[in-house]
Amino acid sequence: MTRPRQEPELRTVHLDRPGIRLALGDLEAEIMEVIWSRPPGEGVTVREVFEALYPRRRLAYTTVMNTMARLARKGLLVAERREAAYVYRAALQREAFIERFVGRVLERLLVNFGGVAAEKLSELTDPGTRQR
Repeated sequence: MTRPRQEPELRTVHLDRPGIRLALGDLEAEIMEVIWSRPPGEGVTVREVFEALYPRRRLAYTTVMNTMARLARKGLLVAERREAAYVYRAALQREAFIERFVGRVLERLLVNFGGVAAEKLSELTDPGTRQR
């Protein structure tokens, strides 16, 4: 069984993408959404994720398998070997993932750009900025 990292590996921010795609690639995000749609802690095989994605996205099985393995290495999935297949589950539920990602981004902004980042955060109390 691969153990999750203490902190998921979140190194990239794509400011031009919506939602969790700010932190993940398109396929990674789609896979995580499939897994998060299951009851918490329930495992899922590559085959199940592949079958959920295939109708809307004609992918090779190996592409899904390699992407899920990469998500496990990043600490977002936990893999457990069961007979001939791996069963994956989310290391963090969706809300916890978002909380960690947002916290990490804000921390890095404050560490690297202290005063300016704090000033911009305080502007979020402005009704116009908040609405945007």
